[in-house]
Amino acid sequence: MERHYFIAIPVPLLELKQLSEAVNLNHYYQQVYGQEDFHLTLHFLGGLTERELNEWQCRLKEIAATVQPFTLTINHLVTFGNEDRPRVFAAGVEETTSLLRLANQLAPERHKPFVPHITLAKRWNADCEEPLPDMTLQAKINVTELILYEIHPADRPRYRINTLARCGKEQ
Repeated sequence: MERHYFIAIPVPLLELKQLSEAVNLNHYYQQVYGQEDFHLTLHFLGGLTERELNEWQCRLKEIAATVQPFTLTINHLVTFGNEDRPRVFAAGVEETTSLLRLANQLAPERHKPFVPHITLAKRWNADCEEPLPDMTLQAKINVTELILYEIHPADRPRYRINTLARCGKEQ
C-alpha cells in the first residue's frame, strides 16, 4: 500500500486530551484521536514517489528556516458535516498572519479554503442520539517546528514523523 504524507504543526496539548475525556468523545464518535496524534494540518500531500518525498523534505526545511516561531490561540470548536451529527469534531485555531503565510507557502495553489483546526474525533457513532454538549476551550501553542508526517492508519500513533524542521533555523 502506498504511504500518504502531510505537513503539520504538532499540537500535543494536554488541554485537548482533557476536553476529549471530559466530553466523553468516545460516546459520540467511532474514531477519537489521542494526544500523540493531535496536529494542525497545513498541507495534505497524499501519496508521493521517493523523489517527491525527498523534494518535500528539502522544501520543508527551507520554508521552516524562514519562519520565526509564533504563537497560536485555540479558542473555539469546529465541526464539519451535519450540524446534529457532525462527521468531524475539532478545536478551532485563530487565524493569524503568520499561520496563513505559512500555509500559503506550503500550498500556494490551494483548491479549498484553509480552515485551521485540530481534529479531535471523526465518524459520528450512528447509535448515539444525544447532541454534543456545549463546551468552551482556550489554549495557546508555541509553533517552533513543522513536521512531515507519514500516515499509518492501523497503528497507534497513526502519524509518524518522517521529517522534523525547526522554525527559524537552518537545517
